[in-house]
Amino acid sequence: MKQTALALLTSAVGTIALLSGTAGASGPAPPPKDIFVVECEGLGSFTVAAPASEWGHGVAQLVAEKGHGIPVSSTITLTDVTTNTVLFSETDAKGIGQGNHNKTATTCSGTDAEVPASTFFGERGLELPEGVSPEDIIRAFTESQVVIKR
Repeated sequence: MKQTALALLTSAVGTIALLSGTAGASGPAPPPKDIFVVECEGLGSFTVAAPASEWGHGVAQLVAEKGHGIPVSSTITLTDVTTNTVLFSETDAKGIGQGNHNKTATTCSGTDAEVPASTFFGERGLELPEGVSPEDIIRAFTESQVVIKR
């Protein structure tokens, strides 16, 4: 179960990835980015583009407006919506909780995916957790403390 939990942690955030296109003869393709909507307390909703491979610590660029967000800590929760069962939840803090400690952070959250279990786990090459049916709906939800720069 611990191995499955670690695999889920590394792939839960931004599970609906939109890969950047490549430009001919311009070198290697840029790393993939996840595009998703977040709701930030006191600021409203934003569409963001975030690196797909930085363990949730990469800077998220605001889409269609100037600014970016620097995550300080994040909690990822996977829920079987069909049975209302939390399958996995873990918090990770940048710099062991000391990352950007002298900056004001805002709470931002969003649903990264809400898909059938067969899709969520199947795309990652993982077996279904015990008690989860292939047709159950799985929600990947992230809540983060973010330093927003505009």
